Parts: sequence; structure tokens; C-alpha cells
Amino acid sequence: MSSSEKKTETLEEKLAKPEAVAEIKELENNLKILPIYPKYLGKVKELIPYLTPWAEWMECAKIQYILLETRCEFGQADKNNVSELSEALNKISPAVMCYIEDNMTHHDQLAVLEEIGRYVSKKTKALLHPGTTSYDILDTARSVLFKKAWSEIIRPEAVKTITALCNLAKTYEDRLIAGRTHLQLTSPILLGSFFASYAGRLAERLTECDNYLNNLKGKMSGIVGTGAGIEMVIGQGQGLEFEKIVLKKLELLPDNTAFQIVQKEGLSDVGHGLGTLSLILCNLGDDLRLLYSSGIKELYSAAKAKTLGMSSTDAAKENPVDPEHLAGKAGELFGDAVMGSWLIMTNLQRDLRNSGPLREFPQRLMTQLYESLKRTNKELKDVRVNVESIESNLKEVERLPSEAMTTILRGEPGWIHSIYGLGHDFVKAMSLRAKNNKTKLIDEALQDKEFAALYETLIDEKKSILNGQLKLYTGFAKEKIKSNIEYANSVINKKL
Repeated sequence: MSSSEKKTETLEEKLAKPEAVAEIKELENNLKILPIYPKYLGKVKELIPYLTPWAEWMECAKIQYILLETRCEFGQADKNNVSELSEALNKISPAVMCYIEDNMTHHDQLAVLEEIGRYVSKKTKALLHPGTTSYDILDTARSVLFKKAWSEIIRPEAVKTITALCNLAKTYEDRLIAGRTHLQLTSPILLGSFFASYAGRLAERLTECDNYLNNLKGKMSGIVGTGAGIEMVIGQGQGLEFEKIVLKKLELLPDNTAFQIVQKEGLSDVGHGLGTLSLILCNLGDDLRLLYSSGIKELYSAAKAKTLGMSSTDAAKENPVDPEHLAGKAGELFGDAVMGSWLIMTNLQRDLRNSGPLREFPQRLMTQLYESLKRTNKELKDVRVNVESIESNLKEVERLPSEAMTTILRGEPGWIHSIYGLGHDFVKAMSLRAKNNKTKLIDEALQDKEFAALYETLIDEKKSILNGQLKLYTGFAKEKIKSNIEYANSVINKKL
């Protein structure tokens, strides 16, 4: 047989070659790798069916099924064609699709069609991809997967975080601790306020993420968005209805601004929402590590206290490993969130500049967020209070209630000291004396005749505060705790 008469290899023959079999076997594992440091893959494995190349390939095939099913409803295919494809979905392999793209078609959606074609009749294969373009399939598939990853996996983990924070807020709603601004001691807060504030902040972000993810859209309007190709297949005047029905089955709305691709403003919003939610977790981690620190030590991890050994050199240390991991992700997460805004750029009906980043955005951000949520929930379960440290730190504020004294003096109309002037300046002078003499602020202030005269006119509550009874100086903190908890619960109990 001459070279010109040499038989062309079939797809099955190509796939049966040893080198093809070996590569496909390797791809079966590689396509299920999530965009996170391999050490942590086991902690986020629940996201494999949503945020991996394997998931993306499978969703593209499922959308071909929806297209064929809907085409049948429009009288453009038979039910047996739909049944064939339904059975094929249980047999197809994303690894084979990837191999076909790399070695044969050099196009992802053509590879999907070739793999499906191995398990359906030629007639059924010919009915696939009805006037659609590749990004009708791919952008729509990603919208479906991102929404499901959020609602089915990530959001429930965030709900656990908010619930844990609400429970801690209730437990410690009466526990007074020193307040700190600029890491310096100041008037007290309720420890419950600390946890309730984070619960409220995360709940607000959860609401925004719900809105952003639910607003992701799809398209079935062809190569330049006119739907002309769809109508050549489905029928003149039927394109819009066809698109609407297909996307409704996928629980998406159509992007009426789309040309070849779904416009990326919605995905940019998702990046912003997930990014700010992630950064609040970073903030929480940073605050926990400070409250665990040797200089403050008002909170500690019960688990770490039992085991120790978080240092390779100092066996007695209790390093705040998980809070530091959370805090350390801030830069990486911010970078991913910013990338979402850049994706909006594309020239005319479409170019390839954003196709590369879209293979990892927002998949990486969603994966990192999920890992952070799991790490946070693990940490919150073990948070305990160190009463001795709390009371020790409070003593300094009780000795020097300088902010409380300043505001009390501001509440006395027209009180101006003859030497020091306004109340703020008087308190500063008395505080310097108290710090130098290691005495109570009230004792130094009462040595001043003008202040002593005013002090006698104050109500008992203000006198008690100035004498260090700071439980009286929490204002409406408990009402805010209650309000944040109620709001957080309304968000986490909302049906999507």
C-alpha cells in the first residue's frame, strides 16, 4: 500500500496508543487539582466538582445536553437523540477531552464534541452545538459552576463561621475587656462586641456575595451575539426564546449586552465581594493573633494550650499558626480581587486577553476563601478567655480612665480650667502626673480645687466611672451586640 493510500487512523486507534493511554491516565488526576498549594488540597476537596478543569469540561458537556434537549422541544431533534446523549454523559472523560484538544482539535469545545461523539450516533453528534459559539458554552458553564460552588459549598462554610461568632458574642456579652486603638489601651469594650462586630461584617459581605453570584449570567447568542446562527438552526424568530429557555434550565439570566462573550462586570463584582469577605477573615485572624500574643494574652486556643509544640526550637511556645495563616493571605487575596476588574477589558466583539486569567479567576479566590473559612471555623471552636490577663489589662484602664474623664468634662457646659483650659488639656496634664507618680488619675485630678468643686456636682454614675467602675461605661454596646446577632441570623437563615 502506497503512502498516499495509507489508512487514516480513527479516533479510537489514536486514543488506544500507549503514549495516549499514559497521558490520559495522568490527566485524570491533574484535571482535578484545585488552584491552591498542594499541601492543602485535602482540606478543600469538596470544591473539585466545581472549580477544577475536570468540572469545567463536564459542565460544558452537560450544557450540550441542555441544548439538545431544548432543540428537541423546538422540534429540531428526536427524543432518542436526547436519550443517547444522556447515557453518554455517564461515559465521557474530561481527561480524554483534554487529550483530544492538546493533540488533535486544538480547541476545547471541539474536543468536547469529539469525546461525546464516541458514545452517540453520528446523527446525534451532528445535532450538537446548534449555531452556538464556544463561549456560549464556556462562559455559561463557568457561571453555573461558580454559583453552585458558592451556594452548595462555600456559603454553608461561611454560615458556620458567622454562627460561631454569634455564639461567642452571646457567651461573652457581659465580659468587659480593655479597648485598644492604635494598639494602645483605652476605654473598655464588651468582648461580645468584638465577636458580634465580625459576625455583622461577614453577614453584610455574605449578602453582597449572594447578590453578585446570583447575578452571574450566561448567553446562547452565537459568535457575535446577534443570534443569527441560532436562528438558522432553531428557526427564524425563535432565537431569543431558545436562549431564554436554555438559560432558565441552568438558573441563569441572559446577558443582553454580550457579543461573543459574557461581559465581565458581573465577574468583577464577584471578585470584589469574595475579596472583601476574605479580607475580613484576614482581619479577624490578625486580631486573634494579637489577642493571643504574650503581651496581651486575653484569648488563647484551647487546642494549642494542650499540645504546645508549635515551634521547632522552643517547645513551650503556643504559636498562633492558623490566625497567622489567615492574616498572611491578605496580599494574595487582594491581588486576585483586583484582577477581576481588569477582566472587563476586551476589544470590539472579543479578544483573547482575558481568556488566560479566566482559567484561574475567580477559582483561586474561591478556593482560598473556602480554605480560610475552614481554618477560621477550626480556630473559633477552640477560642477561650484568659480571665487573669483580661482583669490585669483592665486595671490599667481603671486606673487611668482618661477618655471617660475627657468626655465627662465635655458634658459639663462651659467648664474651662483657669490654668489648663479645656477639659481635654486638663486631663492630659493630670494623666502625665498619674503616669509619672503611678497613681490613679482621679486622685491626681481631685488635688485640683477647680476639678474637685466640679466633681461634687456630678451624678453618682459619673463619679463611679471616674473611680474605675468601667462596667458603667459601655453605653449601648449590648444593644449593638444584639442588633448584630439578629442581623447576622437573618442573613444566614435566608433562603437563596
